Amino acid sequence: MKFHKKKSLVFKTLNVLPSSLGYYLYHIIQKRSFKNISKNIIANKNSRSVIKHILNSVNFNLTNKSIIEIGSGWLPLMPYLLKAEELCKTIYTYDLNSHYNLENITRLNHYFKTEENISFKKRQSDKYNLPEFIEYYPNTNIIDTDLPKDISLVYSRFVLEHVKPSDILKMHQKFYSEISNDTYVLHLISPSDHRAYSDSSLSYYDFLKYSKKEWNSIQTKFDYHNRLRLPQYLSVFENAGFDVVYLNYDKTDASSDKYKKFKAIDLHEDYTGFSEEEILAGSINILLKKKKNN
Repeated sequence: MKFHKKKSLVFKTLNVLPSSLGYYLYHIIQKRSFKNISKNIIANKNSRSVIKHILNSVNFNLTNKSIIEIGSGWLPLMPYLLKAEELCKTIYTYDLNSHYNLENITRLNHYFKTEENISFKKRQSDKYNLPEFIEYYPNTNIIDTDLPKDISLVYSRFVLEHVKPSDILKMHQKFYSEISNDTYVLHLISPSDHRAYSDSSLSYYDFLKYSKKEWNSIQTKFDYHNRLRLPQYLSVFENAGFDVVYLNYDKTDASSDKYKKFKAIDLHEDYTGFSEEEILAGSINILLKKKKNN
C-alpha cells in the first residue's frame, strides 16, 4: 500500500473516534515529526528569507514591530527566527488547536541556546516555557476574537490551504475592519496536493481530478486541503477589500516530469475553466494591503 494511502487510512480511523481521543492520538503520531529540530529550522529559515525579501520589496522592516501569526503549528519556529533575526517586538500567535507542549518548547529553547547561541527571556510561570515576546492563543478562532491594536504585519506560513474558503473570506474581512491602513498581510501558500510530498508517483495536482464530494470522502479534518487555485485566492482577497502589492509563484516547465504528470490527469470540470498557469501556480507568496479607495 502506498504511504499516502496508509496515512489517509490512519487519519480516517482517527476521524471516526471521539474528537478528544482522535486529537490525542494525532498528537502522539505528529510528535515524531519534530524530533529533528534542525531540519525544521532549515525549512523555516528558508521561509524567513522569503518573508524578508517580500517585505524588503516594499521597504518595510520588522524591527520593534508587533506581528500576528495565523496558525501556531507545533513549534514557534518562525516567531523565534523573526525575533532573533528581524528584531520584532511581540508576536501574537493564534491556532484553532492546541499543539504546543512543554517538552517540545524546552527542546527548542535548548536548540537555540546551544546551536544558534540565542537565549530569549522567558515568561514567568508559563506552562509552555515560552519566551515573553510570544503571546500564544491556542483553541482560538481568530475570526471571533478582538485583535491587538498595535499590529504592523499579519502573516501565515502554509496555513491558508488548510482553511475553508468561507473562513478565509471572513478572516480577511475581519482584518480589513480591525487593522490599520499601514498594516501588511502576508501569506505563504502551498496549493499543491500534499500527498505527493510523500509519494513521488502522485502528481502535485492529483486532487484536482476529484469532485468536491469525492475529495471530501478522501480527506479528513486532520489533512483538510481546500484545493483553491490562484485566481480563487485573489478573488477572496479582493472581495475582502485588499489590494495585492506583491505576488510571486512557481511556474512549471512544460518539459518537466511534474508537468507530464499533470497532463496525465483528467481534471474535474470544476477546474477546466482555469488556464494551465492558474492551475499550476505553486508556492504562492502574496502581500496584501487595504485598498486605498475603500
